[in-house]
Amino acid sequence: MNKKNYSIIIQARLDSKRFPKKILKKVHGKEILTIMLERLKKKFKDKIIVAISNKDHKKIVDICNKQKIKFFLGSSNNVLERYYKCAIKNKVQTIVRIPSDCPLIDLDIITKGLKKFFSCNIDYVSNLLPRSYIDGNDIEIFSIKCLKKIYSEAISSFDQEHVTTYLQRNKKKKIFKIKNFKAAKDLSLKYRLTLDYKEDLAVIQKILVNKNIFLNYKSIESMFRKNPNISKINKKFIGKMWYQKQNSL
Repeated sequence: MNKKNYSIIIQARLDSKRFPKKILKKVHGKEILTIMLERLKKKFKDKIIVAISNKDHKKIVDICNKQKIKFFLGSSNNVLERYYKCAIKNKVQTIVRIPSDCPLIDLDIITKGLKKFFSCNIDYVSNLLPRSYIDGNDIEIFSIKCLKKIYSEAISSFDQEHVTTYLQRNKKKKIFKIKNFKAAKDLSLKYRLTLDYKEDLAVIQKILVNKNIFLNYKSIESMFRKNPNISKINKKFIGKMWYQKQNSL
């Protein structure tokens, strides 16, 4: 798999309306973005690029430099353009898209998605259509050809901000060859591990209480199950997704 031309492109910005500068918040002295990069480097060291908003980017760039990770500066609002230009500049043929608010994404889930993508003649693979993993393990994998088509055809500001919503909206038209993969057990509406609110940060702090940033999916699920009070912290946000704003998705 390492011989395949793919890169994990992480979108990152500091001007989140719900929780500004969330990826700079610290857990045991490490920024959330640093924790994410250190986890990913364990298995995908030379495959990571951070696609950064060109607005207020210095601190993110500093983290990338410290972690010796490639970065690309692009449009603040048009994330689709940022991804496309990042992929073109770095000659990436297969894009693994991960948002920076999924700092504890399991590395084996990424590997599972890549195996699915490279074993099938398809344009797009995800674990989002429908969701089954604990929120915070979001992954999308697509070809540069697929990304180019989305980039050339998606004209709404919503689609440009969210990158793949144009593809998702048109999945029934079969414009793209799409596959989804699922977890063994659907926990998508039981726990929440993504970072959008202060309560989410508190959950991540509880999960990393023993300072082991390399916990895998199974270990985290076990912590949630054995300590039900953890999931109560951000319970009101479980199942809350940005795309609910668009009924057509």
